[in-house]
Amino acid sequence: MKTKLSLLLALLISGCSIGPDYVKPTSTVPDTFHNSDANQSDLKKAMIDKNWWESFHDPLLTQLVTKALIANYDIAISQAQLEAYLGQFDQTESYLYPHINGTASFDRKSTENAIPNRNLRDGITSTYSGSLSMASYEIDLYGKVRRTTDAARSQLMASEYNRRSVQLTVSASVCASYARLSSLNDQIKLANENITATQEIEKNTLLKYKLGASAQTEWLSASAQLEAAHSTLSQLEAARTSEESTLNTLLGENNKNIHVTPMESINIPEVPAGLPSQLLTRRPDVAIAEQNLIAANAKIGITKAAYFPSLSLTAMLGVQSDTLSNVFSNPTKLWQITPVATIPIFTAGLIDAQMRVAHADYNQSVAIYQKTVLTALNDTDNALAQNSKAKEQVMFNQKKADALKKAFEQAQLRYKVGTYSYTDLLVVQQNWIAAQQQAIISKQNVLTTTISLYKALGGGWEN
Repeated sequence: MKTKLSLLLALLISGCSIGPDYVKPTSTVPDTFHNSDANQSDLKKAMIDKNWWESFHDPLLTQLVTKALIANYDIAISQAQLEAYLGQFDQTESYLYPHINGTASFDRKSTENAIPNRNLRDGITSTYSGSLSMASYEIDLYGKVRRTTDAARSQLMASEYNRRSVQLTVSASVCASYARLSSLNDQIKLANENITATQEIEKNTLLKYKLGASAQTEWLSASAQLEAAHSTLSQLEAARTSEESTLNTLLGENNKNIHVTPMESINIPEVPAGLPSQLLTRRPDVAIAEQNLIAANAKIGITKAAYFPSLSLTAMLGVQSDTLSNVFSNPTKLWQITPVATIPIFTAGLIDAQMRVAHADYNQSVAIYQKTVLTALNDTDNALAQNSKAKEQVMFNQKKADALKKAFEQAQLRYKVGTYSYTDLLVVQQNWIAAQQQAIISKQNVLTTTISLYKALGGGWEN
């Protein structure tokens, strides 16, 4: 008999979780990415350090990313949001247990013209009391509170993944801004070299014009080319100032000059081949979508529980005496227990409507999750392809720039001795400048696509 009572009490306290258990939706995701090496699909071979920015082998970049992860305000906001969700989860979980409060009181009052007796001395009476009370506690018969806790836990996890997503975005933004700033510095250096070369051409053209060896139009064209070179330098310097402002904001600092490594010294990382598509589960946005789906599934159970009776319990246990010593030795004992059952009889379709909303929210969460997985897959495939082609462009553009640099140097020598026309020299110079700039931008692009690939893969991780 005692065993049956114990089992019944355990059932009443723990209850059962009503509503569907969470099942992860199926998705048609291939084993490997379309633009990855299909011959390798071992997750261990696809290991990427969680501090993936260190693969650029640039101490200055590593220092800036580390600083941003500490001082960035977006990360601070996401951390505060996480703390708030943690507090909400603790609040929700506390309702799984009764809340008991203790009270103690002392009451002393006087009554005029009272007849003295044993309990009323000189018209003054004292009352000492103490009690333990349990606030209204809902016995979780159908797992409503547990489902609410499950939903709160999923929201907490989603907030944690959001924090990781913000960290990934900030670190990737710092790396991308760093690459752009390095590229602008190199382009500014090239612009200064171009000004020096253009000034030399302008001087030679002016001298030939004064000696009558060339027309004024050639000198005016050279002067215009020099002014254009100065204008290009001014634009690049303005862009560098803007980029420094962006990077300082990411670092949580006021505007100041930031030192970066030249482009040629920044290593281009080799991303592991044979990346398996299961890496997508490590992306924060995919994890957030799944946690939101888990919460939506739990809310179906929360809503469904409204169809069934609820049982809450209020209780009190206390003592009372006219003397303090009797409170502990021979008090008047007080107790009260108040069970309250609530049964939905007529709600005018309210619960049915709430169920439709819960199911619709769940279906929407399923679609969002599947879309997030698909977007992640396509983003990563695109990032792999862009990174591969960007590396090819770096090689081609650098060879082109090197060849045109030699051609320009030779053209300058031939122009000085009069075997090369100004027009031909100008064409070679413009081609050299364009090729050099394209080589710099190509290196920036390959760094940017590598950063985008790391971000598409969810950043670094530890197996």
